Amino acid sequence: MKQTSLNSLFAITLITCTGCASTTISDSLALIAQENNQAVNEKVLKKIQALRAVNKVIVLAYTFNYDLYNTELSYADRITIAKLLIQKKHNITINIAPAKGENKLQQLSLSMERAKVLRQYIVRLNKSVAFIFSPELSTDTIKLVIGV
Repeated sequence: MKQTSLNSLFAITLITCTGCASTTISDSLALIAQENNQAVNEKVLKKIQALRAVNKVIVLAYTFNYDLYNTELSYADRITIAKLLIQKKHNITINIAPAKGENKLQQLSLSMERAKVLRQYIVRLNKSVAFIFSPELSTDTIKLVIGV
């Protein structure tokens, strides 16, 4: 009888120590570690947001329209572009939209001619301008983007 009660007492002790009690301790340790990580993550997040607020990057976009079947911008638009290119020292991209035309070949040809004339004009002012063909823009327009 003593052997049976001793075995059952040992079995009950073994079950309680290996089951719920050890799981509760490990769960508590995991929660403490998670709270510490959240505190660190919140500190890092606040620092990142502060840096973003200090170093705001402003992107300016200007749209210019071509006259129908014309390969050059108006004189006023060219003067405005020249002023923008001279003043700004950021990355500059010019998005060229498709031109209006009777067929795709004529549209593409007129767009390429506009890009060629515009490049000749702009290279004198700023040699680091990127030209991109952007079919999603409205026809007969260009979009000048200044910034990153």
